[in-house]
Amino acid sequence: MSRIEPARWIPVGVLGRPKGLQGAIWLRPFNDDIASLRVGLTVRLKREGLGEKTLEIATLAEDGKGITVTFAGERSREAAETLVLAEVSVRRADLAPLGDGEFYHCDMPGATVLGTAGQTLGEVVEVMAYPSIDALVVRTAKGDREVPMTDALVVSVDAEAGIVVLADGALDDET
Repeated sequence: MSRIEPARWIPVGVLGRPKGLQGAIWLRPFNDDIASLRVGLTVRLKREGLGEKTLEIATLAEDGKGITVTFAGERSREAAETLVLAEVSVRRADLAPLGDGEFYHCDMPGATVLGTAGQTLGEVVEVMAYPSIDALVVRTAKGDREVPMTDALVVSVDAEAGIVVLADGALDDET
């Protein structure tokens, strides 16, 4: 049984300034992979003062300086101005499909961390995306520890089952 919730909203970016007069607005994605965004997709916009609203993407274009988007029913500059700084989220089920052995960071919090002998070591509370490597933040009885996601330290990851197996010594202070 999968612990991944398909209906959960996952933040993928934030809206910037309007572009032009027809309701286009800059979208700053949180990462380089925008494959989950497409025309016709319903997204959730959330911001203090705006609250939450769901809108359908009407147009999506990469242009030399970034990505612009328009939303159905929001086709004026004035409408776009009300959306500035809104966080853009997509449903987990709408994220791009993954290849074998891949997982989304958003699926990892709450995963049980085990040692190679099957003993419980802790729980994943966050995944940190550093420029050079990703790291699991594991809550243990001794406090939170960051574990770089290398083959030497992370034996296996099963995001659907919520299980991460770490190599012996992966949580030692010197790693």
